[in-house]
Amino acid sequence: MLDVHRLRLLRELSRHGTIAATARVCSLTPSAVSQQLSLLEKDVRTPLFIRDGRRLILTQAAEVLVEHAEEVLAALERASAGVAALTATVRGVLRIAAFPTAARALVPGAIARCRAEHPDLRVQLTERSVTEAITDLKAGHVDLALIYEYNLLPAVRDPGVESDLLVREPLLAALPATLPVPGGPLRLDVLAGQPWIAAASDDELRKMLERACGLAGFAPRLDFTSSDYTVIFALVEAGLGVSLVPRLALESMSTDIQLRPVAEPDLDRTVSVAVRAGSRRHPPIAAFLSALHDVAEGIQ
Repeated sequence: MLDVHRLRLLRELSRHGTIAATARVCSLTPSAVSQQLSLLEKDVRTPLFIRDGRRLILTQAAEVLVEHAEEVLAALERASAGVAALTATVRGVLRIAAFPTAARALVPGAIARCRAEHPDLRVQLTERSVTEAITDLKAGHVDLALIYEYNLLPAVRDPGVESDLLVREPLLAALPATLPVPGGPLRLDVLAGQPWIAAASDDELRKMLERACGLAGFAPRLDFTSSDYTVIFALVEAGLGVSLVPRLALESMSTDIQLRPVAEPDLDRTVSVAVRAGSRRHPPIAAFLSALHDVAEGIQ
């Protein structure tokens, strides 16, 4: 009988590549991870790893185990959720990871709804990038993760994660109020000569900006970067450049700038909530998913 804990460590190793990174994600020491993976090799009686410097390359046998590990872990999540659902009691602690704009625009309303309807449920929120949130979700450190994808960038599906679409939002061109541009939806090539302001901490949005401008026939001149949308809007308001921003970033913002839809190319971002495969029926998770969908419908 294969040990589920060892299979989980193998799954994390396949994702992160090194013993040290796997240990950090799983809150273990590297020696403990190495020992458990060595025991897994003995269990299956076949080599699972090839060393390449600090990285471990998985053998074909290891890849087969990882594929089945996803199925096993999802089945265990479904079993746990099914048993918990028999009581229909929404209580305990629910841990959420969310990127900043979702943490501001979606999560507070959902937490307030859950608190009103389920006073025995305690919700904890941590701000995380999408990559960090998925890592924490799969490692079991959080129960739900707010994530996003941009339409011009390829999406990679993870068999260990299930997601529900919450919001499909346009990316808007943020322009100084005094910048003369044609009326109506804006072609990006109209802004080819402008200095651009990019999001520093959102690598995907920066890639999206560069790809969109490339499709419009030019390379953007990136003069400024910031991880704070209030800074980005302040730079735009001061007439120092233009930017692309998701609509949710505008929640609670008050600035004197132009916000224009983009006509060509078509640009949007989807915001979703992710859970571990098989876990969505667990009463606290199901309750918060319902609350999130209600809040998302209200801001469409």
